[in-house]
Amino acid sequence: MTITNFDVQQVLRTYHRQLAEKTRLSREKVYRKIIQQDSITISQESRRRFLTDRITQEITNQFLNGSERNETMEAIVGQLSQEYGKTLEVSTNDGQNLDFKVLSNGKEQGAKNLSATENEELNKRFIDITKTIVYDNLV
Repeated sequence: MTITNFDVQQVLRTYHRQLAEKTRLSREKVYRKIIQQDSITISQESRRRFLTDRITQEITNQFLNGSERNETMEAIVGQLSQEYGKTLEVSTNDGQNLDFKVLSNGKEQGAKNLSATENEELNKRFIDITKTIVYDNLV
């Protein structure tokens, strides 16, 4: 039996293809193991802070949308009013920003608008109070 150069070359090509395929499959297998081992763990504290921020944003959006107030919203306005020293009403002037007004004798008819600076300060304090209340209420 005679073996030609062509036959030897074909056998070597086939062997080389099979070897390359095995190497590629082996790399993919190792890569899948590495990917499966990677994991991210978020601490409980980070989760609570993340949830607090999201819930705070939702509560702010409820005020902006003029939704019916719940206990949490009333508690926020109550604490803000107590810190300010006068009864406050929270509303929205353009659907984008919260607008604070001082109520006279608890009636909206005689409500007095606050300056832009006071409004900005109250807005920051509103966010802080909201975050504190939400964080404390998370289980």
